[in-house]
Amino acid sequence: MFHLAALPLLLSLTSVSVDSSRGVAASSQVPQTTGNAMLQRIESTDYVANKYWEEYLLLDNMSKLYANVRPSTTRFRNEEHGDRLNQPVASIISDRFPLYDQESRLNLNHLLGRADPSGEFPALRLRFVPYAEELAADDTLPVHRIGITAESWINPVPDLQVHIRARVENHGELYSQFDGRKWKKKITGWLDNAALYFYHNGIFGSVGRSYLIWGPEPHDALLISDNSPAFDRIWLGYEHKAFRFDYVIARLDDFHQGDSMLVRYFSAHRLSFRKTGVFELGLSEVALYGGYNRPMEWRYLNPFLPYYWEQYNRNSDDNMFIGMDGVIYWPKRSRIFGELMIDDFQIDFKSEPHQVGYKLGIDALEPLGFARLFTKLSYTRVNTTVYGQNKPQNLYLNSGQPIGYFGGNDQDRILALLRYHVSTSCDLELEFQYNRRGEGRIEPHQSSAVPKGVKFPSGIVEKSPSLQLAVELFHSQFLQGHAAFNYAHFANYQHVRGRNHDRIGLDLRLSYYLQGSFD
Repeated sequence: MFHLAALPLLLSLTSVSVDSSRGVAASSQVPQTTGNAMLQRIESTDYVANKYWEEYLLLDNMSKLYANVRPSTTRFRNEEHGDRLNQPVASIISDRFPLYDQESRLNLNHLLGRADPSGEFPALRLRFVPYAEELAADDTLPVHRIGITAESWINPVPDLQVHIRARVENHGELYSQFDGRKWKKKITGWLDNAALYFYHNGIFGSVGRSYLIWGPEPHDALLISDNSPAFDRIWLGYEHKAFRFDYVIARLDDFHQGDSMLVRYFSAHRLSFRKTGVFELGLSEVALYGGYNRPMEWRYLNPFLPYYWEQYNRNSDDNMFIGMDGVIYWPKRSRIFGELMIDDFQIDFKSEPHQVGYKLGIDALEPLGFARLFTKLSYTRVNTTVYGQNKPQNLYLNSGQPIGYFGGNDQDRILALLRYHVSTSCDLELEFQYNRRGEGRIEPHQSSAVPKGVKFPSGIVEKSPSLQLAVELFHSQFLQGHAAFNYAHFANYQHVRGRNHDRIGLDLRLSYYLQGSFD
């Protein structure tokens, strides 16, 4: 049976935009400064799911999810908490997801890669989103975008799912997640999701292509985020109500050095602990390695070996990362979250400084009794030499984009957000950011050891406070509208001392969806 939901159209008019919380891929039209690199995020993943994910985590009916691992393959049903969805703010946030209703629309479980155990099988669910967009700013040439996204979820049996998403448009190069080239008449096309998922009695596995996020924030994770192109990977693990283990191996893009081609590999594993509704703690490790005709290393394919010890014992010069992130659910409907990442941990604590990135924040739904209000405050810092290495094949990049923090290294950010749910059809949002960016970039180090006393931020520091006032409009769970006024001021613009620059912006966007299912 096919359930017709709605006919989609995404039309966006953007003028002088300053959505500095998201980055635009490098373009000849856009100089790479703090403000422009964070000018606006053209979503390659689901816009609504990413925007409201944190609020979902604070609702009681989502307490079974592991907040620090996305996407999840775990099946989830909310019947035991169904009565709580009648609360005003819970009902409003649920309505924000156009894929939430189980009967006439796709279920949130399918959006996040989980099979729905209550439906009929085999099942096919589809979503189509044609869109058009106009991007303009006072210091860049306008960009006219038009395209279509097609997405499907195929469930032959309850424990298996195939998720495929394809996109065709005229400016795919504007996505940081794009990995391809232009076709004839400047058309671009790519598949950023194409994977088979399996889940049974806590054991899960997946092979194919998808994004991964390990960290407490939907986009701004420091170790593994969805900023770079999707991974072609094998993903295995086990989940229990008290702990979870994840293991991923992937092949990254090749690095060309003269006539030589350096192959690159990525291995990661993670152990998470939690007490539902109280805390979560994740311990992660990543090994990025490669070389001329270098095969995959068996020691990095073993999910149970500590990569750092293996590299240290064999005196290998690979790029190792250790990460720790955590969430405390306190007070009610609030999270205190943090993340620490160490690039090339120094076991002697003195040969060279640890290269670290960290974040600390708090978000709350209806704090201090303020109904329908969501607040967030966070600080993020990534030190000057993080993600770099002395060998080009070991840089923490995938197709030229950071695998971790979307802004790269040598920068920090203060973010404050207020979102008020006026009604089921309207949200008001006020966001302030203060960004500092030095002149450091993810590039090969000049020597094998990082020198001590490296300044942060380095060089001439560009500073950019920005303010955005936005309204999000919804109708019948299918029609989505967005309007935002932005202002940003840049000191030392483009890292030129004493050069200032102001930018005022207006963003307008309208979207409408077509989706349905065959059972």
